[in-house]
Amino acid sequence: MRVDSAVGTGPDAEPIAAARIDHPAGSTVASHHHASGQLSVVRQGTMTVTADEGWWLAPPGLAIWVPPHLSHGARYSESSSLINVHMPVSLSGGLPVTCEVLPASELLLQLALEAERVTRAADASTHRPIAVLIGALMVEHLRAPSTRPRLFVPHGHDRRLRAVTDLLRLHPGSDWTLTRLAAHANTSARTLARLFIEETGMPFGRWREHLRIVMGVDMLARGETITTTAMALGYASASSFTTLFTRLLGAPPRRYMASVTS
Repeated sequence: MRVDSAVGTGPDAEPIAAARIDHPAGSTVASHHHASGQLSVVRQGTMTVTADEGWWLAPPGLAIWVPPHLSHGARYSESSSLINVHMPVSLSGGLPVTCEVLPASELLLQLALEAERVTRAADASTHRPIAVLIGALMVEHLRAPSTRPRLFVPHGHDRRLRAVTDLLRLHPGSDWTLTRLAAHANTSARTLARLFIEETGMPFGRWREHLRIVMGVDMLARGETITTTAMALGYASASSFTTLFTRLLGAPPRRYMASVTS
């Protein structure tokens, strides 16, 4: 492929801009949106992005894509460092139309680091062609087929369902039954079960398992042991947690964490 035929490298192409952002543990960013698309490459800590559909988790080695104009908030459970790459709409067209967790390969990380260096250069205007080319290379790389990490938890839109999913996000290790949770949301267990299937695509039990495993990734990324994580999430043993983790994410905890953080 000729360089001048790549996505977004024509004479009118807009450059990307990037910045390194550090967040202290426990910090949050209120709901907002950008005119450009945003790719956040996580280098340290963990990042959680929440939007209308649910929330996405990225430990080091992964990135979260947020399309232009999509309202979203963010949370950082520990001291975190990331590179935010803002991509103009002209480049964003080839990327997902909703938030998505994406692999952050070594190539993608190096492109993000170079974009940040070019953005803060004193003579940034003279680096514009480089910023344009970096953006095009990043988009081509992100559009290539890859295995997408399944670190997304849908939380639904119905207020009754949201009351329950928000509560379980705060207490993932609880053993509360569907009946008890339905009472909390002022509805019936039958209605709540239906809402889980209609709005999250999963029955209640499967959704809770998925929630626990995603939150397990967050805890493991923060340095918690497998045993501590399993106990905090309501499992009887580390082996039962490992079995479910492997079934849902395709690899046991240690191997999975090594693959996303290497």
